[in-house]
Amino acid sequence: MDRKININISQISSPAEIDLAAFDLWLKNGVSNSEKDFPIDQSLQLILDNIPQEVFWKNRDSVYVWCNNKFAVVAGVETPDKIVGKTDYDLAWTKDQADWFRCVDQRVMSNNSPEYHIFEPQTQANGRIAWMVTNKMPLHDKDGNVVGVLGTAEDDTKRKEAEDTLQKALDELEMRVKERTAAEREQRNLAEELRETSSILSSTLNLDEVLDRILVAIGRVVPHETTNIILVNGSQAHVVRSRDQAGKYGISQNSGGAFPLNDFPNLAYMATNQQPMIISETQDNPLWILKQKTSWVRSYLGAPIQKDGKVIGFINLNSATPNFFNALHAERLRAFADQAAIAINNARLYSHAHELATLKERQRLARDLHDAVSQTLWTACLITDVLPTLWKEDPDEGHRNLEKLQRLTRGALAEMRTLLLELRPKGLVEATLGNLLEQLAQALMSRKKLNISVILEGECQLPPDIQIGFYRLAQESLNNIAKHSRATSVVINLQCQPDRAKLVIQDNGRGFDQSKIVPESLGINIMRERAETIGATLEISSNPGHGVCVTVVWSANSRGKSN
Repeated sequence: MDRKININISQISSPAEIDLAAFDLWLKNGVSNSEKDFPIDQSLQLILDNIPQEVFWKNRDSVYVWCNNKFAVVAGVETPDKIVGKTDYDLAWTKDQADWFRCVDQRVMSNNSPEYHIFEPQTQANGRIAWMVTNKMPLHDKDGNVVGVLGTAEDDTKRKEAEDTLQKALDELEMRVKERTAAEREQRNLAEELRETSSILSSTLNLDEVLDRILVAIGRVVPHETTNIILVNGSQAHVVRSRDQAGKYGISQNSGGAFPLNDFPNLAYMATNQQPMIISETQDNPLWILKQKTSWVRSYLGAPIQKDGKVIGFINLNSATPNFFNALHAERLRAFADQAAIAINNARLYSHAHELATLKERQRLARDLHDAVSQTLWTACLITDVLPTLWKEDPDEGHRNLEKLQRLTRGALAEMRTLLLELRPKGLVEATLGNLLEQLAQALMSRKKLNISVILEGECQLPPDIQIGFYRLAQESLNNIAKHSRATSVVINLQCQPDRAKLVIQDNGRGFDQSKIVPESLGINIMRERAETIGATLEISSNPGHGVCVTVVWSANSRGKSN
């Protein structure tokens, strides 16, 4: 049979239309099952060889019957005539690709339905992997039976590569956004932990409490198993706080014993270089001392605690995972080391100030003992020595000296009680305010020729800090009277009501001109600060020759101010 097929070029503009045009022609002219019965004239072959698509025809068994030149080249058969009788397994594609191509062939023929825009990879003869847009449709004989499949394929690799590039860029952008978001979240966590730690620093001077809080905060922003804080004193070091983050290594929270700093090369190294240190693998690092109780430690991070350019301690983190810590962890740990330096310095300053205050208080008590009690007892001792003789010679004078002796001993007793209260501040709130004022009066009368009356009105049940404040104000007022007033009489009047107290101390001394007195000279500023501390009002009134009147009023429902 020598049957030629003619086709109008204008009919062909896309792979799908090529399929449809070929289908019409074959349907009209008839198609047999044999690839030998499908001659293509030279004009049509020339056209199909020069279009940008690959075109092929397979029979019912997916055996190739015909293809254009472009398909032959990529399939690795060089010319179209050599494709006849071959299957996909004989061509350049991989086995998985061949399986897929044949699967689609059989589906198209079995369903008797075309499939368009199949996006699939194609390994070509030159080794290039192209991405093709393939269209396949069933071929029929003149009786309408499916006898094969016609396919076209167009290279769409550039679009696929562009999509892949775009998707890669999108993936990288998404990854960077996630990394940035995670980094910002970690920075916020770090800032929050540092802020909370700063709040603790400003609210307490308890070093153990602050260091514990720092260790907890570190655990939230720098993962690890165990951590500790070491302080340095000269060439010695000792662990002051420890924390077992994992809860499985038996680390005690309490401080450990002192040890030579140079016994641990990692600490000596940081003391010299004043920089954080990372040991990625402890098992082969010369700066790490292997010990039985820390044999589980595989990586280490440390940061020096510095004050005024001097290393005063270290924060150390341990992990059971090799290569665990990184530079970011080191920077975060440095931030907490700086806070630890502030806490340690504040605690040391507070301790030093407390020691100085204790020393000053001891010196004051010693001075009071010498100036008051010792002098009073010395005077009483002299009277006791001469009293028997004096009584025989002049009973009236002896009686007067006996009364003086009684007054001196009572005053000494009152002074001792007052000093004992100073040594035991808790006693200032255990006794009633009235009793405290009477003791102050008795103590002053033993040293000065003063007649002091204490008048109590109502029962005082004041909060501890308010009672101590009233006591200190009365004590300061009486000291001023003893030093400056030249008074002979003093009246102390304490009036108490529920949630209110009023203290008035009036003397008959020489007084002063308030416009000419510097507040610091009489301790008025100190008295004002004490009154403001307890929320009381303080009023001091005086005129030359008319004594001084000090009035303190406290109310539970109002804040005080000083005049």
